[in-house]
Amino acid sequence: MSRPRLLQDVYSNTAVREFGRALRIALWQQKDFSSLVDFDGAERPEDFAEALKRFLRRFDSLARRQKFHRPSRQSLEEVMMLIDAHGVKLVRAAIISHALVGSSAQVGEASDSVPEGEAGNGDEL
Repeated sequence: MSRPRLLQDVYSNTAVREFGRALRIALWQQKDFSSLVDFDGAERPEDFAEALKRFLRRFDSLARRQKFHRPSRQSLEEVMMLIDAHGVKLVRAAIISHALVGSSAQVGEASDSVPEGEAGNGDEL
């Protein structure tokens, strides 16, 4: 019966949300589908760590130019602890899910270019 609580703990984790938000911004602003593919293909913790490193390198340049919030060192360490505790598949799914379900209006907060018809679907982070 602890399974639903386990999912809730991972999906509601602040670090997972922070990385999901960063991935969402990268997808909308930079069309960084490479990171999405990298994350999706990561099966082992080492693979995920490499995918995360590549994503952070790409996102860093965008974040510096646009003055976006970058995930913190504490969030990075927390995501890795979650992977150790719950496995790559669950944490990876949570980060990607947060990236895909957040409204584009949240991305619009960082930029005024929100795709037409996408403004605010009511999802909150």
